[in-house]
Amino acid sequence: MHDKSRGEWRIETFALAIAILWMLALQLICVVLWDSGWLTRQGALVHWLLVGVLPPALALWQLEGHRPTA
Repeated sequence: MHDKSRGEWRIETFALAIAILWMLALQLICVVLWDSGWLTRQGALVHWLLVGVLPPALALWQLEGHRPTA
């Protein structure tokens, strides 16, 4: 925890904030599409998982792998 520079903390915090906002926005869109009849309940859930959760999770996981070693 103490080995990270201030810039790394800022980048990771920014990436996490974007990931959370992306997931919430996609969840809202999927609920609206489900409620309006464009998607079934299962379709909305699968779409949210594949488009809303997986890309930010993979991006954050990849960010974890790019840490410089001392």
